[in-house]
Amino acid sequence: MKYRTAADIKQFLLDDQEAVVNNIPREKVDVYDYLSQEFADTYVPDDTIYQFVFRHFFKLDNPSLTKEFESEYFKIMEEQREQERPNIVHITKRLYEIKNHKGNPTMQFPLAAAMLHAINPEFPSYDSDIAKAFDFSSTYHLAGFEKKMKRYIKQYQHTYQTYKQLLDDEALMPIFHHFDEKFPDHEQLAQVKKLDLIIAQLGNTMQ
Repeated sequence: MKYRTAADIKQFLLDDQEAVVNNIPREKVDVYDYLSQEFADTYVPDDTIYQFVFRHFFKLDNPSLTKEFESEYFKIMEEQREQERPNIVHITKRLYEIKNHKGNPTMQFPLAAAMLHAINPEFPSYDSDIAKAFDFSSTYHLAGFEKKMKRYIKQYQHTYQTYKQLLDDEALMPIFHHFDEKFPDHEQLAQVKKLDLIIAQLGNTMQ
């Protein structure tokens, strides 16, 4: 399967860089920065305010998911904080084993990626907008954990490598400068976090 490459994404951004950054909602950057800063100084399983904001931002407040899932999710996040290299397959598998309201396991890879991104921004996030930006194929039709996981890992590795290439590309520096001009109070955000917001906004504009 051919996904959009760093060259493809770069061209989209250069063609319409001001509009992409200008359309990133101020509220989204504020909340994103709050979650980034607060994580370092909190004990997530006990911080109900952090949990509330995180749930809404990363769409953890899915009506099909149980309170047990949410509780276990934040416990796992706190455990993984201490890991030098958190294992996204292991995390996704643990979340998969927690049944939803219908008593079925559910594949929650995007939420596992959100957890890793909160712990270490070098790990990209993964949501419907980012999937759209890269033109990732759905895993919905694939049967079983292993087949879905294989597809997700391939896509996630592609995202990680593409981010690295884009962050090293000097031609994209103007878009980061524009981001800093639009959100001067969030200039301290890691470059990779700015890129994550930019790519998500790019995907959001695509049909």
